[in-house]
Amino acid sequence: MSGILVASIPLATAFLHPESPPQNPQGQASAPTDEFEETARTFLKKHCLKCHTGESSEADLDLSQFDSQGTVNDALETWELVIDSINDDYMPPSEEARPTREEIERLKDWYQRTLAETGNAQAIVPRMRRLNQTEYENTVGDLLRIDGEIFNSPSRLLLIDRYFDPTSKKMPRHVLAMSHMSYKQKRPPLITGLPDVPSDPPVEHGYSNDHTSLSFSPLQAERYFELANAIVYGDTFSRISGVWDSMFLPRPQDQQIDQQKATAKDRLSIFLKRAFRRPVTDQEVLRYAQLFNRQLELKQSHVEAMKDTVVAVLVSPSFLFRRDFSASSFDTYEVDQFAMANRLSYFLWASMPDDQLFQAASEGRLNSRTDLLREVRRMMQDKKIKSLATDFGMQWLKLAGVNSARPDPDLFPEFYHTKVFTTGTDMMIEQLLLFETIMVEDRDIMEFIDADWAYLNRNLMDWYGENPKQVLGYTPDKSMWEDFFRIRWSNAHRGGVIASGATLVSTSATTRTSPVYRGAWILDVIFNRPPPPPPANVPALEEIKGSADRPLNVRQRLEKHRLDPSCSVCHDRIDPMGFALEKFDPIGRFRNAYPNGVPIDAKGEIFGEPFEGAARLKSVIRRNDREFVQGFSEHLLKYALGRQLELADEKETQAIIDRVMKRGRNFSSVVEEIVASELFRSPPGSPPTQLGKK
Repeated sequence: MSGILVASIPLATAFLHPESPPQNPQGQASAPTDEFEETARTFLKKHCLKCHTGESSEADLDLSQFDSQGTVNDALETWELVIDSINDDYMPPSEEARPTREEIERLKDWYQRTLAETGNAQAIVPRMRRLNQTEYENTVGDLLRIDGEIFNSPSRLLLIDRYFDPTSKKMPRHVLAMSHMSYKQKRPPLITGLPDVPSDPPVEHGYSNDHTSLSFSPLQAERYFELANAIVYGDTFSRISGVWDSMFLPRPQDQQIDQQKATAKDRLSIFLKRAFRRPVTDQEVLRYAQLFNRQLELKQSHVEAMKDTVVAVLVSPSFLFRRDFSASSFDTYEVDQFAMANRLSYFLWASMPDDQLFQAASEGRLNSRTDLLREVRRMMQDKKIKSLATDFGMQWLKLAGVNSARPDPDLFPEFYHTKVFTTGTDMMIEQLLLFETIMVEDRDIMEFIDADWAYLNRNLMDWYGENPKQVLGYTPDKSMWEDFFRIRWSNAHRGGVIASGATLVSTSATTRTSPVYRGAWILDVIFNRPPPPPPANVPALEEIKGSADRPLNVRQRLEKHRLDPSCSVCHDRIDPMGFALEKFDPIGRFRNAYPNGVPIDAKGEIFGEPFEGAARLKSVIRRNDREFVQGFSEHLLKYALGRQLELADEKETQAIIDRVMKRGRNFSSVVEEIVASELFRSPPGSPPTQLGKK
């Protein structure tokens, strides 16, 4: 067995690093050198050179040095930052005239042709990536047909979720939602003694299925080998696996070894198709059948021989790695029917295709938009669609930060139920139920911004100042913390994700609020325009102080902080939205003044519109709804593709958003337009340039 494991490691490594295709692919237009003057230089003169000229240039960026196409070709990394800053609206500064969309599009088109001419715009290179933690757990469970969770995955959050029934297209008004976090020690494992599944490294502004983060090492190979053995040889495996009788037990009529070998080969031909999520060759079936035969002769036990063989299957690269494309050579890639089935299932379910999806692939029914959307609509009625909420939804809303938030217990003792179980857990469930409801009921995604309803337990009703008698008609006992009720908000500043307790707690410091964290959260989560990291030499906000008799509040400190031009560029965009949430304290409760009695100023301006407070901020966002539709669609697209978005993706991304807006912004329209898009149906990967990440 160890020989098979070791042999699989170089094979997996080879999958990770396919040979690059030739540069400057056929059909890629080149940028004429005289276009620099009429497009790029004209843009610089109009919008950039006022501040970025000579030795005193802002941010030490002298753009006046670029006086020809050749100077651009020699400094593509600098221009990458320039295009990125303009595309994401960080430049020009807010006090300067904003370029028109047509000017920006012409500049981006010119730069893409520049990349092609210099050989830096390569065709998209697909990369094989291993299953991430959630995908591995779900795939093992579905392959072995185990009814229940065999891993304690934090992404699932809920121990009890019987309420979830997407076929009903309606969420119940009363939900029993019990968290793993409060009952972790009481949950009996289906299989005892399982090692931890290899975790996924964090991805900045991306998701845990991002292909750049899912490396594979010999140490991880050993861990997967330990896991496979622990699962298949687990003391309860024969009772919980739905394939036990059909895969592991010999047939009564198979008395002879040759008969058992023949039966095992037939069974493996079926099992391997499901395990590898694709058709398998006779040679592949023979390889595992020969392993079974050797183990059968060695151990004289059909069950033990099949266990060893299944362990080998579970550590094969064909099982551990996703297959989202096929390659006829190192520079020719395509998405065949089974690759598309895999792409669909791991996007919507974070797991392997089911039998119906395999059948559709085998019959060639995953080609057209009609075929794909038929499967999408079926899959969204399956209970496995819950993974889209628990995996994508929780990552999108950064709910892991709520679980790790630890407000100062001396200042905020009421936040803690126990040392482990906090009000943050209730807040995470509130957001999960919001996401699931918008998904299951196929509601307008703008309700993520300003839904006038929510699921709250009694603790959160008290926390948010909602009168249970008023919103429910009766007052539940405080001990009913796992009972969540659908209520109508009695005030406009709550509702949606922006002013939720989960967001407010995870974006606060331990002792105070942080308008910077909160504003950056909105830019990233709501608009997919995350600010760049601050310069290393910027002083901490706590170091900016007033006099002993006139201490500065947070807003006053930030105003002094923004006096530095290098800071104001980002803070002019971050701070207004952060200040809108200043009327919520570090643990998400409403307030009108700071602890010292100073009234809170929650005024700001975005999209050229002034606002005051969270309710007005949400109204402005709703009036500029395309901005959020774009941000949400781009986030979901990054998750669906398993990679960052690039500048080259923008044309098709905008087409997706156009179609979503035309269809009415409901949740299913975003999912369906992503699946039907050219981006989703083309080979995965990303160009080597990191230009225009979103």
